[in-house]
Amino acid sequence: MKTALKIAGVLLVALVVVVGVTVVRVRSQLPVATGARVEVEPVATGVLAAPSYAWIVKTEHGAFLVDAGLDPKAEEILAELKLQGIAPEAVHTILLTHAHDDHWGGASAFPRAKVMVGPGDAAVIRGERHAVPRPVESVMRALMDPRPPMPATLVELKGDEALDLDGVKVLTISIPGHTLGSMAYLVGDVLFTGDSLMARPDGTLDLGPRLFCEDEEQNRRSLEKLKLVSFSRIADGHAGVTVDAKTRLEAFLGHPRS
Repeated sequence: MKTALKIAGVLLVALVVVVGVTVVRVRSQLPVATGARVEVEPVATGVLAAPSYAWIVKTEHGAFLVDAGLDPKAEEILAELKLQGIAPEAVHTILLTHAHDDHWGGASAFPRAKVMVGPGDAAVIRGERHAVPRPVESVMRALMDPRPPMPATLVELKGDEALDLDGVKVLTISIPGHTLGSMAYLVGDVLFTGDSLMARPDGTLDLGPRLFCEDEEQNRRSLEKLKLVSFSRIADGHAGVTVDAKTRLEAFLGHPRS
């Protein structure tokens, strides 16, 4: 009995150490958020639906979101929608940049919305495929248990196609790597990049946290295609908005890997 208790104690200590190290590594790799609310005139408004940004894009008869945060109640998003005079049921579409929980957890708060995700990532949301290393996922699952409710409607995009969302033109761009189905979305001059490309505190651009990246080399290769896309700003998943983003992207891609 004493031996069993000792073993259990050692395992518990080991688990605490692993969780602590993982949390420290996650925090060290996440960028500093711009603020709780970010205006991207005239395209979108970003709200920090901790720990990630959700972006609200107004349309003729309502709005669509790019990502939906982690909170199943989507309280920050609903507060911003109310401020803008948009009813929750008027959110008709949610475009997900990728399938990590902190980007789709709030989707179920908008049951009328069609939730759209990149090729291969629907299986991650349904729990059929793993998009991060299993040990990391196990620790994060323990921290974020229970999982957010599944979206009412989940549609998998083909990628690299044009959408018309209630009068707003959106170009969907497949940029696999951070997850297999990672997507970027171009609206006007703003490119929504999720965690595939984001700003560092010094304003340079980089990949998202390597700890959660499914294939770092593929992620970097995928970003090469963005050289052919016309944009001047990016709105990412954790830092906020970066101006002169096309030039900064080319500088990042032209720099030897660190």
